[in-house]
Amino acid sequence: MAFVWVKFSHEKREIVYIDNIRLFNGFNMTKDLNKINGDKIKKQKKKLDSLCIIYDIFRDNDQTDKLEALGTQLRNEDQVLNTMNKRFSNEISQTVWNRLNTYVNEYGMANDYKIVLGTQGNGNVMYAQKGKDITDEVMNYSNSRYEGER
Repeated sequence: MAFVWVKFSHEKREIVYIDNIRLFNGFNMTKDLNKINGDKIKKQKKKLDSLCIIYDIFRDNDQTDKLEALGTQLRNEDQVLNTMNKRFSNEISQTVWNRLNTYVNEYGMANDYKIVLGTQGNGNVMYAQKGKDITDEVMNYSNSRYEGER
């Protein structure tokens, strides 16, 4: 009687990591929200640019009586633009990370990972064996979920 010993080599990836920046930037929801908010910001920039042109015309024609009021309006519109940029940036980040965290949790549980680390390319994960980076897999999963495919 002969015994055959067969060892199946199935690497169990219990601890994996995701490149947070690549995931965030590659997520379709990020792109969608940036486009929507980018259009609003572009409109505000055009408004500000138009006011700057008018301001320059008044200044060049020595219409100083109109410059003060227009200067105040320019500063106000610039503040609106800065506020929009900050608000949209924070809003987008929070909204996207809320959704991504849900998808990463689902993906981690479905694949029986014990730990999913996040890295930003600045030293959080200094070394990992090949195959431990699951960013692309999670990005594909997240985009599929976002698009309603899963």
